[in-house]
Amino acid sequence: MDSWIWAIRLTKTRSAAGAACRAGHVRLNGATAKPSAQVAIGDRVTYRAGGRERIVEVTGLISKRVSAPLAAENYIDHSPPPPPKEVIAAVPRRDAGAGRPTKRERRQLDQFRTGTLLAVVAAVCALVLSACSSDSSSSAESTPEPKTGTGPDFDRCGGLTTEDVVRLTTVQGLKLHVENPSTCEWRIDSTRNPTVSFNWYRGSPIGRERGTEQLSRDLTQDITIAGQSGFIAHSGSICEIGIGWEADFIEISFAGPSANGQSILPSDKVCEGTKALATFVVKGAQ
Repeated sequence: MDSWIWAIRLTKTRSAAGAACRAGHVRLNGATAKPSAQVAIGDRVTYRAGGRERIVEVTGLISKRVSAPLAAENYIDHSPPPPPKEVIAAVPRRDAGAGRPTKRERRQLDQFRTGTLLAVVAAVCALVLSACSSDSSSSAESTPEPKTGTGPDFDRCGGLTTEDVVRLTTVQGLKLHVENPSTCEWRIDSTRNPTVSFNWYRGSPIGRERGTEQLSRDLTQDITIAGQSGFIAHSGSICEIGIGWEADFIEISFAGPSANGQSILPSDKVCEGTKALATFVVKGAQ
């Protein structure tokens, strides 16, 4: 996977491609893909970067980087057009001053440090705010930052067994192919058609993921499962549900079976199965 998306120029370097896979930004037929995942002709690869998703269909297998015209011969681009500025503005972003400063923020810091007048004003403001806070015992409290580790301590695969996945999705023949502390994936064979996956993210607020899904899926809505809020997003034969706990969230994805690009299982049945899986996981962790 990492060599292919680098070869067709989705990423600038192969190391960046591997990092994107490990961070969960690359999906193969709707399921999270590792750098070592095998790519086959007809697969759909989704790469998320910069608040936008690139969706490409594999038409050729290459492992060495080529020119842009040659790269375009190895895939069909199904990416949606760039979103309007209004939608981009609505996607949650890092608050100013949080984490590593941007170039603009560094320039502002330099101007502040070298400006005597700004230093005096800052000192006066600090004195005024200090006096106000000491005079008033009912001052408003600042909004706390989302905390990591507030969600349940999920069992392996969210507590789902292969029997549970087959029963709740009604798809026979699914087997567990990927299993680690944060990701599990069930599929019938290497084609990833169909696929069910469970992903557990820590330190990544669900709002960012919801904004990305809103840009790439046909429909994204708020949802509540077992008292926990989140979102549901679907397009075609793929349905995903995210449920959050402050800065932690889980995501369950179900890519229904399809043939010749057509979904065999109706989209409402795919989402019903996804809801059943999410309800099972959330209730089992409470």
